[in-house]
Amino acid sequence: MRNTRWIYKNNTLNNKSNLNIDKDIIELLHNRGITDDQEIYSFINCSLDNIRDPFTLKDVDIAVDRIIQAKDKNESIWIYGDYDVDGITSTSLWYLALLEIGITPNYYIPLRDEGYGLNKDAMKYIADNGGKVIITVDCGISSHDEIKYANELGLDVIVTDHHEINHGNPPALAVINPKREDNLFPFKYLAGVGTSFMVLYALYTKLNIKDEIFKYIDIPAIGTVADIVPLVEENRIFTKFGMEKLKRSESLGLRMLIKKIFEDYDVRHFTTYDIGFIIAPIFNAAGRLEDAKKAVELLIEKDHVKCTEIINHLLQNNSERKEIQQDIFEQAVDIIEKEKLYENSIIIVAKEKFHHGVIGIVASKILDRYYKPTIIMEIKKGEGIATASCRSIEGFNMIEAIDKFGNLLTKYGGHSGAAGFSIKIENIPIFSQKLIEYANSSLSETNLIKPIKIDISIPSYKISYDFINKLSTLEPFGFGNPSPIFSLPNCEISNIRAIGQEKNHIMFNVKKDNVEIRNCVWFNSDDVFTEFVEFTHADIAFKLKMETYKNKYQYKMYVEDVQLPQHKENIISKEITLYNTIFPLETVIYTRKKLSSNNINLVFHDNEVDVTSNRSYLTTLDNQTSYILTELKNKYGYDFTVAIKDIILTDENYNIHIVIDKNYKFTSYSLKVGELFTQIKNFLIGDFNYNSIQKNILASIFKNKQNTLVYTTKNRGINTVLQTIGLFYSNIGKKALCVTSESLSAKTLAMIEINNTYIEGYDFYIFINTKDIPNNLKSPHLILSEDKINLSKPYNIIEDKFDIPKNVVFITDDLLIQKTPVFSRKLPITKRKSILSNLLNYSVLYSTKDILIYI
Repeated sequence: MRNTRWIYKNNTLNNKSNLNIDKDIIELLHNRGITDDQEIYSFINCSLDNIRDPFTLKDVDIAVDRIIQAKDKNESIWIYGDYDVDGITSTSLWYLALLEIGITPNYYIPLRDEGYGLNKDAMKYIADNGGKVIITVDCGISSHDEIKYANELGLDVIVTDHHEINHGNPPALAVINPKREDNLFPFKYLAGVGTSFMVLYALYTKLNIKDEIFKYIDIPAIGTVADIVPLVEENRIFTKFGMEKLKRSESLGLRMLIKKIFEDYDVRHFTTYDIGFIIAPIFNAAGRLEDAKKAVELLIEKDHVKCTEIINHLLQNNSERKEIQQDIFEQAVDIIEKEKLYENSIIIVAKEKFHHGVIGIVASKILDRYYKPTIIMEIKKGEGIATASCRSIEGFNMIEAIDKFGNLLTKYGGHSGAAGFSIKIENIPIFSQKLIEYANSSLSETNLIKPIKIDISIPSYKISYDFINKLSTLEPFGFGNPSPIFSLPNCEISNIRAIGQEKNHIMFNVKKDNVEIRNCVWFNSDDVFTEFVEFTHADIAFKLKMETYKNKYQYKMYVEDVQLPQHKENIISKEITLYNTIFPLETVIYTRKKLSSNNINLVFHDNEVDVTSNRSYLTTLDNQTSYILTELKNKYGYDFTVAIKDIILTDENYNIHIVIDKNYKFTSYSLKVGELFTQIKNFLIGDFNYNSIQKNILASIFKNKQNTLVYTTKNRGINTVLQTIGLFYSNIGKKALCVTSESLSAKTLAMIEINNTYIEGYDFYIFINTKDIPNNLKSPHLILSEDKINLSKPYNIIEDKFDIPKNVVFITDDLLIQKTPVFSRKLPITKRKSILSNLLNYSVLYSTKDILIYI
């Protein structure tokens, strides 16, 4: 198979969190450095209100005041942009936002041949055409001489940029850059368009119309994704809410483009893939092959006919870009294969007529194919130079590498992962030789093995509507918040076939634990087809996506890599994952029957679960949901409730969204107290017995009718005592109240009323580690305390005394999968019973403190 190595991120088995969130979702957030419950909550529930105060960016106040002054004096404002998507969207955002407040700005975007950034000819052109204020977007931080020249021409320059500040701030009226060290604004990684948005947010705030700026938030979403900045903090907010706005954009041209390129635009859940690989390249093609101003024209145009013309032009441009790009890619691969350039640790290809607008994309594709640092050069014989685009892998800092031989270059810049330079043609051979020697000595064999970074291994039943829907709360995915890669070990593989016009992709089916996932896709994998077709079982690394087909949801595995089974599965880990399932679960069922009632039920058969309404069969749950419910019922004795969340009528079916939760409802019609207690006990703990402290407490309360004071510690099954008391009183038509500020299990909360202070009117009270106990309390009550307390009235005092078997060694949850034999309440009931009945026969038993519940 491919030359890859799988790297599992540092996972813990049981991340500590008090949030009712899927443990795997918590794990994914921990992998991203989001570990605090408040951080987790804010990340999942981010809103526009989370955008920080824009005035904490240095010089924003100066810029805002100058723009308002220009508006009042009717002075000409010019926006100076850049020819990439970040520059295009920044220019368009400023144009639309200024137009909204009564300013009609001009804009200038240099052609690619003019080079990046400000130039003096442009400054002169703007001054000659009446310009008074220039707002630079996505550029300007390094243009010291040009801005000095603009000042001499009487122009006020406001710089909005996000690039590194290598030579101090230029002599502009205002310099807004998130990387300024004197900012109070803490986030340094805004895109150019994000920086522009923050300045405009400040401007709209000063004008008391701050919420109006959010109507344009789809534009910074496009530029932010395209510029590959980390999708966290403000960038994540711009992108998340911007993608939701795409189909109802304020930009007529963008709305029309969306309708043109996405057939399902009206119902589509837009993703960063849609922006990064479909929308942004269309804009980028304008700047790469022609004039980026065409893309700006589309975003600001108000006329339908003109928008149609521009869209057709841009799409034609993009098609040409794809053809040119593919042609150059094929030429580069041909050179690499014929000259065996892949034997070097860095691949360098130089040729005439390699269009400079696409060589960066080609370098990325070459890197993906060979997983080696790559440099693609366009030789310009007429000018005597070559221009290059560079892309690199982990462990090889491209800008540091070319800097070592910078004396051979005429100009260069960039960062560790991507760079560019110009070089005299006669220097190419010696530069290439030295760089290859440097790379060969710097890179180890391990560096050149492509890492597949896996977040977590998940069970097959997680490839479901419920989990993928929960996973969507972490979107948008992209740089800095990557789409998670999962693994599924030791799967059964079947129906392997080549697909695609060029037969360069592989599709196959996966089966694991009675769950089958069909039509898994592995793109651009034709190089391993002959080997893979012999596989019967494999470990699979993949990304998850939910799609719709004929108005039904499909759970798709997009394969990143495949290898022969490497590791034996840990059964304990599998059982703990099942036990940790967070309820409620949500799924969708499909039926052509119109429901006559909203009352629906689940009926279990072997490995399937049917859904019925008024005893009439509706459908069978998908095999993922059926599997998890059946396993939890059989192994842990769970029962479930089901409710309808939504019913959507489609052309094909009624799509019924249902919510499945644990059923904590207990009903008894027994008239005898003894029978009632037996039924409650069987409902709560099944075949297990109450432990010693539970028996003593319940006997003191119900048999001896005594007010009881209990000294006990945690992990002794006190929740079961509370549940027993709550169920008993509710079933005889009375009420019990538990007074505590401690957090209790969801099961307990469903069975007894809880409050953090005493309330009159209850028939029985339980006080847990609280001093809020009335002196004149006449109702029967139970006091549970970890510490000794002095009370005026007499109580039956119970001190919890127990012996821990000497062969029991306590461990934490995260060590359960590393030890054997082990005990935990997370094990299935039959396993727990077997271990407890043979407890003294083990020379050593590793256990969590859960075992104290059973002693």
